Amino acid sequence: MKKTRSGSSLLAALLLAFICSVRAQTPPQNAPNALGGTSWQLVKFEGSDDKTLTPDDKTKYTIAFAGDGNVSVRIDCNRGHGTWKSAGPNQLQFAPLGLTRALCPPAPLNDHIPKHWEYVRSYSFKDGHLFLSLMADGGIYEFEPVSPERLAEGKLKGTATYRERMALPPNAVFVATLEDVSRADAPAEVIARARIEHPGDPPIPFEIPYEPSGINPSHRYAVQARILIDGKVFFTTGQRNPVFMTGQSNEAALLLRRAGASTTAGGSAETSASQPAASGGNATTALENTYWKLTHLGDTPIRMASQQQEPHFVLNSESHRVNGSGGCNRLTGSYELHGDQLAFSQMVGTMMACLEGMETEKAFLDVLKQVNKWKITGQQLELFDATGSLLASFEARHLK
Repeated sequence: MKKTRSGSSLLAALLLAFICSVRAQTPPQNAPNALGGTSWQLVKFEGSDDKTLTPDDKTKYTIAFAGDGNVSVRIDCNRGHGTWKSAGPNQLQFAPLGLTRALCPPAPLNDHIPKHWEYVRSYSFKDGHLFLSLMADGGIYEFEPVSPERLAEGKLKGTATYRERMALPPNAVFVATLEDVSRADAPAEVIARARIEHPGDPPIPFEIPYEPSGINPSHRYAVQARILIDGKVFFTTGQRNPVFMTGQSNEAALLLRRAGASTTAGGSAETSASQPAASGGNATTALENTYWKLTHLGDTPIRMASQQQEPHFVLNSESHRVNGSGGCNRLTGSYELHGDQLAFSQMVGTMMACLEGMETEKAFLDVLKQVNKWKITGQQLELFDATGSLLASFEARHLK
């Protein structure tokens, strides 16, 4: 009888140890915070129609749950950011996902995941894998664990060059920075940087490693670079080069200029907010951060409508946003500036109707859509289309 009790006690102890071991290896099903701090890569998706989709590369489809309720994802060549919550055992719900919109190669999962994102309703663990289930038996996503370190493999690649035919000295240092330039009322935040000692002759290849989960698709990002000699800036980009934008390659091609020099290859004066240039002995104003009053559309002088604001625009170098007026309605949008090339996009305006000036305003908006190049002479700005035809002329009114 004693042997039986002893054997039973031993069996119970072994069973208890086994259960504890299993619980230690598998996150508890009823713990709402079991997902916090975990990272996963996609194994497959099984739809309600019994069709299975598998990624060509698991590392292209990842999800990382932060303990503070944030979630970061990668869907092929795009990055996303959102939030998650668990209201009870095995329950899971995602808020709308903010996702970049780069043009990835066609793949069914690239379409399925964003569509299914807000329909996830529960999660479970089995054999160390994570299963996310859609509402109404819409399908199940299976993920396998991946270490957070493996997700931190984002690299922004690029090359930097300059036009001068000269070799860099041995003590030259190349520095490139990835910056968050979203806030117009605050300095840019440096997200990551690359530093190369003795970079050699251009073109200079570089890579900036960054944490993909730290990229917010609703923010604006740009790259700047400079070459230092004895700690002093010798070459610099002079302006920000946007990255992570819709339909844009995430490889940066940077053109550096001598610090203090700002002339385009064609010889026209090119200026920036931080580097005013001179042309013909007259002070040349900066393109950005200047109030540009519209004076001509083509060769036609602008006649101001009575009691209306004058047509104008201002380019904000910090936010890369354009603000202004068509005379009747306020205008806003974004712009890209590369040397003597300028392009406006996403231009919108208020919807007021005025008794006068509407034709001029419409023509002004149409002109901005066609802008390809710019040139400043003294205090006068001229905008041209891709064929070199003059679209509009402006007069500077400096902001205080």
